[in-house]
Amino acid sequence: MGHWNIWSGLLEIVTRSRDCLVEKQPLWVPEEAVKYCLLGCYFGLLWDKNSLADNLGGSTTHDSITNLKERLAKFMQVSKEIMGLEGAGAQLKEEAFISICDLLIVFGHCGEANGQTPLKPLAFKPDEGMGVLLNIFIQDHVFIEDEDEDIDDHQKIEELHKRRNFLACYCKLVVYNVLPTKSAADVLKHYVTFYNDYGDIIKATLGKARENNKTNCAKTMIQSLIYKFNELQQEVAGIDRGSEDFHAIKELAKRFALSFGLDALKNRDAVASLHREGILVAVNPLENPEDPAGAPPNLAFLEILTEFTGKLLKQDKKVVLGYLDKRVAGGGPNSRGDD
Repeated sequence: MGHWNIWSGLLEIVTRSRDCLVEKQPLWVPEEAVKYCLLGCYFGLLWDKNSLADNLGGSTTHDSITNLKERLAKFMQVSKEIMGLEGAGAQLKEEAFISICDLLIVFGHCGEANGQTPLKPLAFKPDEGMGVLLNIFIQDHVFIEDEDEDIDDHQKIEELHKRRNFLACYCKLVVYNVLPTKSAADVLKHYVTFYNDYGDIIKATLGKARENNKTNCAKTMIQSLIYKFNELQQEVAGIDRGSEDFHAIKELAKRFALSFGLDALKNRDAVASLHREGILVAVNPLENPEDPAGAPPNLAFLEILTEFTGKLLKQDKKVVLGYLDKRVAGGGPNSRGDD
């Protein structure tokens, strides 16, 4: 960083600390010091990227771009590993999470801006493993109930503010197409349950995702409902359509349906696609392993799907019904290629 050239030294401290955590050895420096080294590396990468952009056509060279690309890859890798370590403290994991999210925004579409094509080699796309880790962090650190009754209201507000920031960092990755839209499914499923705390963030994410791609957004909605339905199936022996938990899934579907607005024509393809995905879940498998003479085990999902039926055009309702009849008669699909 600057003429002091300390970036490599800071990363070395972070890397050695990661190795200690992997080997379940005590850290040789305070964890807070490791956190600030991580933060120093993060700001160094931002500074250097900004410097390269400002000096395009001047002091920016292919070698300087390659050097930054290599350092970015090293930093992202060690940060990802720290996030996945059980022995890493909360402060360190939180700093790694925020650093990764922010850098993915800065470098995710690098070189795409007008006049910045030479910086395209710096574009950094998260792999599937990184996306999974970021999602796990959100589930473990954001969508949790406050169990500590001893903390005062001021601390509760601070804690909520911190969690909202974590969620916003993750949702930005979906909004700006750094992570695929489907990555939001595990967030959308909490829309009703955590509405008071995060409803505004989730609603804004849903709106932006729809602007990006209506069909992908609709498929992500149905996927979040599938997650909730599957979770309910795992908790109880059979789906009770009169239970509060099942009603909560229907309420979530109703919220999603309302978000489509009144223009059915504009959302025609997205709503039809959503119904197709839902039908595939409901009729697959057709055989009930618990009761050979019984209804398909996922058939109750059709009741959740009915929350969206009012968004179908009249002529599409017949098509969707025909699609359902075909799937039931055909014994359920093995592939979706013909859809």
